[in-house]
Amino acid sequence: MRRTLAVNALAVGLLLVGCSEKSEPITGEWVADGPQPPGFADFADRAMIRVDKDGAAVLGTSPMKLCGDAKVTAKDEGDGAEYRIAFSPACITVNVPVSLEVVVDGDTLEATPTGQRDGKPFRFRRAD
Repeated sequence: MRRTLAVNALAVGLLLVGCSEKSEPITGEWVADGPQPPGFADFADRAMIRVDKDGAAVLGTSPMKLCGDAKVTAKDEGDGAEYRIAFSPACITVNVPVSLEVVVDGDTLEATPTGQRDGKPFRFRRAD
């Protein structure tokens, strides 16, 4: 009887641990979805964003002009669908926004340069 209870308890414990690992909606690779707004040569129609599970991002026009070492932070802990991507000063040679306000809705990502009030957002779709 004790062995059965121990096995069941172990199974439930492993299940709960697995469920607590919540993947962020922004994690993965995103590619430009259609024509993009003008203004950033390396963040145009062929642009991509790649975000790993640790919150590090790479952005630019693959494979030629990429800016790495970007940090992703969740803006709202509630729903987890709004983020900010901020790039390091090392990206000065790549023409991308300094930071982006990002909204993820399923397999769609919209990004707006931080502080931009008007204009169309950059649109991406999930590549993976």
